[in-house]
Amino acid sequence: GGADILMKGIINTDNLLRAILDKEHGLLPKGRILTHLAVMQIPTYDKLLFFSDAAVIPRPTLQQRIEMIGYAIDTCRHFAIEQPRVALIHCTEKVSAKFPHSLDYVNIVELAEAGEFGNVIIDGPLDVKTACEKTSGDIKGIVSPINGEADVLIFPNIESGNAFYKAVSLFSHADMAGLLQGPVCPVVLPSRSDSGLSKYYSMAMACLTSGSDL
Repeated sequence: GGADILMKGIINTDNLLRAILDKEHGLLPKGRILTHLAVMQIPTYDKLLFFSDAAVIPRPTLQQRIEMIGYAIDTCRHFAIEQPRVALIHCTEKVSAKFPHSLDYVNIVELAEAGEFGNVIIDGPLDVKTACEKTSGDIKGIVSPINGEADVLIFPNIESGNAFYKAVSLFSHADMAGLLQGPVCPVVLPSRSDSGLSKYYSMAMACLTSGSDL
């Protein structure tokens, strides 16, 4: 039988992804997308914070973003978060045709309000501070059902997601874990600069989401 969890070792990430995406022997079922979901515990934030995508999809399409949110919500359920608060991140709270992803956000919020994602709160565009700090929203006069208590941040592109991942892990000493979403089994994809503890937490996250024992 196959393994319950796959973890990247010393091979290059591109080689691992090629193997996962291989049409004959790969691990990604037809019709599913491959994306990355990370979770961190920040000393100054009173809950776990999930975010996507920091490692795989450069510029998510609307459909890819919908799938990313679905994966994140499902993972939140494994962490006993009954009603995840998902913030769609942008550099401002304004929707603009100059930023096509902000138009996608409007569609996603409408889907959430129609019950497409189940018991969840989704709002955006929001910046990171407004999503995670109620005071920032109050100062700006922004009313959002996220209420400064985001559980999940969905970033517009891989650059912003990856910069957030590296900056928070470096400057705030956050505990971090991350997995690929979409394959038939959880895939741990650590950065070479991740700590041993971060890799351990990622394996624990994989076990929790796969139902395996640690």
